[in-house]
Formats: sequence, C-alpha cells, structure tokens
Amino acid sequence: MAAWKDGARHLGLATLAGAIAGVVVGGLLGRLVMRISGFVAGPSLVGVTTENGNRVGDITFAGTLALVIFAGLPFGVLGGMLYAIVEPWLRRAGRWRGVAYGAGLLLAIGFLVLDPDNFDFARFGLPVLNVAMFAALFVIFGVVLAWLFDTLRRRRDGNGRAARVIDILAWLSLVPAFAVLALFVGGGAGLEPLLAILIVAAILVPAVVLWRGLPRVIGYASIGAMLLFGAVRTLSGLPGLLAGL
Repeated sequence: MAAWKDGARHLGLATLAGAIAGVVVGGLLGRLVMRISGFVAGPSLVGVTTENGNRVGDITFAGTLALVIFAGLPFGVLGGMLYAIVEPWLRRAGRWRGVAYGAGLLLAIGFLVLDPDNFDFARFGLPVLNVAMFAALFVIFGVVLAWLFDTLRRRRDGNGRAARVIDILAWLSLVPAFAVLALFVGGGAGLEPLLAILIVAAILVPAVVLWRGLPRVIGYASIGAMLLFGAVRTLSGLPGLLAGL
C-alpha cells in the first residue's frame, strides 16, 4: 500500500510541475514566440488570419488565456505524466536530465507542433527562426519541469504549511492526469490510433517494469519505440519547413 501511495504522490508532483511549466512555457512563452514571429513578418501581414484562426498583431487577454488553457495546460499535464514515468530512467543524466527530457519530447512529439502542413511557418517571419523558436520551447519546458519537480519534491519532504499545501495540490493533480490519460485511450485527443497507443505504452510499460522488477531492457525498448516513431515523423518534416514548404 505504501508503494502505491508513494507512486501516486510521485505522479501527482510531476503532473503539478508539468501543469505549471506548461502554463509558463507552452502558454505564456509560446505566446511571446508567436509575437516575435509576427513582428519579424513585418507590418504587411498585420491583421492576416493564421491557421488556428488568430489575427497577426492581436495580442489579447482572451487569446492568451485560450492558449494557456487549451494548449499550455494540457501539454504540461501530459508532459508531467511522462516525466513521472521516465524520471527514474533519466537520473544518470544528473543535472542535464531536464535538457535530455525536453530533447526527447521534441523528437517524440515535436511533429504535433512542427507540422509540415502548417503554412504559418513559411508565411510569417523566417521559417528557420520559427522552427528554432518552437523547437526550443520543448527543451525549455523540459528544463523548467525538471527544476520544478525537484523543487516541489524537496519542499514537500519538509515540514510546515508549504509541505502540506504541495502535498494536497499533488493529490489534486491526479485528477487531470487520469483525465488526460482517459482522453488518449478513448481517442478524444484526435491523434492517430498508433500514436495514441505508443504514448500510452510509453507511460505504462516503463512504470510496470520498475514496479514488477522486470528486465529494464523492456522499459528502454518501450521508451525507444516512442522516440523512434516520433523522431521519424518530426525529422522527416523539417526539410519542408526549413525550405519554406
């Protein structure tokens, strides 16, 4: 029972850290990246509608809030869940595990953002700059997430009101964590079935390997399959994006 409780708290802390990092990096910093891209595009494209329906030059509270809620927060929750699972496998990387995790995310699911069919990368600003900025968001997210997770875990292991608040928030964070997992299992995220299966497998298989004491090669194979599948998709679309489609 204690092992289950520790595992749930570990997942909750990682999800909480991921949600915060998602809001800051995926939402607010992502908004800044979009603003830079629009600025580089020049005044001639001000007012033009992007692929997702936003107008270039319009930086509104409602638009930023929508980006935080519908992009930054869900991505952060998913990223936090994945980090909870792979964190034990990244400990050998030491202080670089945040960078390693962010780079892994970029390879595994980067194509969801660096979409070769998204004409905005070529139409607004410089394609190379746009790709570099959005790719950097993945790495920055990994670094911020790892730092937040370590900080929250240290604070939670202490005494006082802050430790109790963090513990409560970690348990509450399990609700969106399982909601996101159910969304993927049920196909509600709009992803391809194979991709959804690989994401769920990357979450569950390494955890089961550690829990049951199975050969670690199984866990590495699961994580490797996710990385390989995603890397092929992500890297194959880069030439078109960098060339301006």
